Amino acid sequence: MEISQYAIFMIGISATFFSLWSTVPQIRKSLKTKKTDDVSKWLILSLIGGLSLWVLYGIVKPDIIIAIANAIGVCLNVWLLLLKFKYTRSK
Repeated sequence: MEISQYAIFMIGISATFFSLWSTVPQIRKSLKTKKTDDVSKWLILSLIGGLSLWVLYGIVKPDIIIAIANAIGVCLNVWLLLLKFKYTRSK
């Protein structure tokens, strides 16, 4: 069974949507409550590292969907990390 290029493209777009959407609610909650004590900076840093490697992979491959999707993910997680530093209360 051969999958059409359109189907492969739609799988990539869908994977991008679901992967990136997972960060958006946390950003919205952080902006609304101005609290990020329950967000792990190590998880965010791990995500930024892993997504950055996916960007590099997408560039080297070359696969524009992988590169762009993960670049957006890096930006969202950098934003979340900045919110983490801004809103975390010192103990």
